[in-house]
Amino acid sequence: MKTPASEFSESARRYTADLNHRHFIQKALAGYYVKRDEFKSRFQSWSGARDLASEIKWEAINHLDRYLEEFASKIEARGVKVFWAENAQEARDYIVKVARQNNVRSIIKSKTMTGEEIHLNEKLEEEGFEIVESDLGEYIVQLRQEPPYHFVFPSMHLKRKQISDLFHDKLGAPPTNEPEELTMTARRVMRQKFCAADMGITGANFVVAETGMISITENEGNSRLTAALPKVHVAIVGIEKVLPKFADLALFLPMLATAGAGQSLTCYNTFYGAPKLPGEPDGPKEFHVVLLDNRRTQLLADAEQRDALHCIRCGACLNVCPIFKNVGGHSYGTTYQGPIGSVITPHLRGLQNWKHLSQASSLCGACTEACPVKINLHHHLLHNRRNAAQAKPTLAERIMYRGFAFTMLRPKVYQLVTELGRLLQPLRSIIDGTVLDPLRPWTKTRSFPPVAEKSFRDLWRERPVAQVSKPADLSGLGNRERDCQSETKARPEEPSERERASQSPISKSADRTTTNLNETHADVPKAKNPSTSRESILARIREALKISAPHPANDTPQKPASPEQWLPPVGKTVDEQIDLFHQNAKALKADFQICTDLAAATEFVKTLAAREDWKKIGVHSGELTNAVVRAVGLPLVNTDNNYSLDALETCDAGITECESLIAQTGTVLVSARRSGGRALSVLPQHHVVLARRSQMLPDLTGALRQVQEKFANQFPGLLSLITGPSRTGDIERILVLGAHGPKRMTILLVG
Repeated sequence: MKTPASEFSESARRYTADLNHRHFIQKALAGYYVKRDEFKSRFQSWSGARDLASEIKWEAINHLDRYLEEFASKIEARGVKVFWAENAQEARDYIVKVARQNNVRSIIKSKTMTGEEIHLNEKLEEEGFEIVESDLGEYIVQLRQEPPYHFVFPSMHLKRKQISDLFHDKLGAPPTNEPEELTMTARRVMRQKFCAADMGITGANFVVAETGMISITENEGNSRLTAALPKVHVAIVGIEKVLPKFADLALFLPMLATAGAGQSLTCYNTFYGAPKLPGEPDGPKEFHVVLLDNRRTQLLADAEQRDALHCIRCGACLNVCPIFKNVGGHSYGTTYQGPIGSVITPHLRGLQNWKHLSQASSLCGACTEACPVKINLHHHLLHNRRNAAQAKPTLAERIMYRGFAFTMLRPKVYQLVTELGRLLQPLRSIIDGTVLDPLRPWTKTRSFPPVAEKSFRDLWRERPVAQVSKPADLSGLGNRERDCQSETKARPEEPSERERASQSPISKSADRTTTNLNETHADVPKAKNPSTSRESILARIREALKISAPHPANDTPQKPASPEQWLPPVGKTVDEQIDLFHQNAKALKADFQICTDLAAATEFVKTLAAREDWKKIGVHSGELTNAVVRAVGLPLVNTDNNYSLDALETCDAGITECESLIAQTGTVLVSARRSGGRALSVLPQHHVVLARRSQMLPDLTGALRQVQEKFANQFPGLLSLITGPSRTGDIERILVLGAHGPKRMTILLVG
């Protein structure tokens, strides 16, 4: 029977031998590096932003029980059902139960790595449900019946010819070599699935404790449709995804986009806080949030590696990892690939079965350098290696470690071994890489370095005798100054605990212990007879947090600074902000037009409708929309009047108002209340936004602050930051507009 380690070795050998595949992956990532660095350079300080993000996540994870309870209580107060799942089985069973209670037949699912982690698709198919992935890359690999290659770019390993052949075989589509035509084929299929689905399943990138909301980041618009059209919405999220404050998103959303995809902000960043609320035209009747533990509390109990739970799943560590780029994502054999997967998988699935992932690393540190929340990834790989060797070393490891210790503790033996190595050096050329070579696993693909002609001891003996330097002349100093100088030289400053830990990255701090990684949940202390999964999970969290983790900045946690000082700068005047918004919109391939008054805006829309031959418009009631669409003279679908989903889907354009415009990123903020519900801004082919000059805001921080001040505790069911038209790069990393949402976006600034 094959083990995960043997399967990894076999797959890695196959992928590394495929030079065309390696070249294809590295070429795809080359464009990402350019865009990532471009947007990192726009930050006032990327390193400062990383420090702040690390501090915020430290605060969230080290007070996880408090923030999870705050989130649950606030979102439940708005009619959302929160289920606490201790493991994958509980999560799967709950979702199946919800589906049966609502007579669900068809399920649409957007990208969710927690769904992959618990093997949700397989369970739902076994229970007789039709389940379809709506993300383009996920849909492609689902049709191929294989797991995602990369948890951000699921189909990055496939060429357009392979995808064309797949769509021809599975969907009956004509062969094509154009990524746009392939994308439109998937869009047409997905539109039917969206409209027919009874349940939509999503993940979540963040959980906001302060407001009781989940945040979903995407580019295609498929998550927007997945959470808007079906009558039931289920979101699965790991318990570690919590953020304390709503304002924290102003930092994390642009950092996630920059590190993960080389963008200033992804196209759709949407905050969900309720099912359909009174006064909102659409949305699911039921909204369920599944909070998943699945051994995360076991990782939480390991204070040394606790910061691995800070991960925001941006994929930046995969993109820079030389191992990932050569062995490929499928070689890992687990949900989470690359360096972060090699760190957390042994915790989530068992150290001894998955310890080989931590060995598959060059320890170059590129992953740690790339991580936007500063997880100490390459040192955690060393921690896993150490823990595996301490817990259950193999016979070969025991012999090797004891032999190494015996040799290194005896200078004479060490000297004898080096002399023997020098004498036997000529034999290496004879057996090098053959079956007789004891180092063959290494030498069959690499050259073993020759033993040096002279040892360090030899060179030390041959060194010229150095002159002893004279003591410093202290005669010009007073007695007290001389005493201080002498005392300083005689007694160097004692390093701090944090400095000692950083000097010896694989050592444990003297005042804290590390949980045995082979423990199961049964070994983690629980509350006495917990009556619910919620109580059991919270009890494990509180027990785990009794062991303190080092703060990323210093020994005394400080109040985090505002993200405004690190994010891209914005001009102070409204005219400067309008100009910046215009530049950003143009870069995002959105149209921006300044209209002096409503009459000019009306005339512009009439001209646009005639030029694009619109036949029908989707709209909602509002001061600006009422004034503009009345004069256009086309049939209307008003989402405020119990509209038909099929009727809205056939509209050529959707015209909405918005909450605000954000100059910093060229973003439009819409809500379920002021923008015609959840579907109007994402279902038609062309999204037209009407806004007043007074709605222009400088940055994300100010926009989120205004939202909190405006809605207080009465948030709408949906708030969405829209940054350009819908897009995807899932086919050979080539940009295609209109993946699932609007292919065109026009913003009209009135006044």
